[in-house]
Amino acid sequence: MARTAGRPPRSKTEIMEFRSKIGKHALEIYRAEGFGAVSMRRLAKEVGCAPMTIYAHFEGKTDILRYLWTDILRDMSDDIEKKLKLAVGPSERLRSAAQTFVDYWIDNPDHFRLVFMSNYVTRADVSTFVMDEDTLAHFLMFSGLIQEVLPDELETKVRTDTLISGMIGIALCANTILDYPWADATSMTEQLLTSIIA
Repeated sequence: MARTAGRPPRSKTEIMEFRSKIGKHALEIYRAEGFGAVSMRRLAKEVGCAPMTIYAHFEGKTDILRYLWTDILRDMSDDIEKKLKLAVGPSERLRSAAQTFVDYWIDNPDHFRLVFMSNYVTRADVSTFVMDEDTLAHFLMFSGLIQEVLPDELETKVRTDTLISGMIGIALCANTILDYPWADATSMTEQLLTSIIA
């Protein structure tokens, strides 16, 4: 039996590693020059493959952006989960999660800009990503934490959405309005939490 020419199919692990490599290079280009500089041809050159190889792993530039969003949100959630293991009691768990969320975005301003301020993305692309169950889980974890603090609360969604939008707002201000003498982000997050769970 004759062997067919060509590269053998990649394993799932090899595919995941290659996607990760592409994502890493895309993030480096984004950090240096913005997402507008990311192109399939440039990524192929950076990674050392043909552009069609990139297309075999990603549908296009927006698919790479969604991959990066997913990776960043997973990293942020992992930070929160690590801190929650050390927190005791419902109020401390909520405070720990909220402070970690805000700190993550302030400590990683490039990640904040990529997730919350990306250019070259359509509303439909963002909507599809945001409404994905896995994406929602990164934010709705706060709903469960609020329910732990206020088990009889009927307005959990309003409180959760207020907390999430407030935390993103604190990080947005810290990352984009650098000349204003903002109060300490930890104090602002604590004030936000106090108003939500009062």
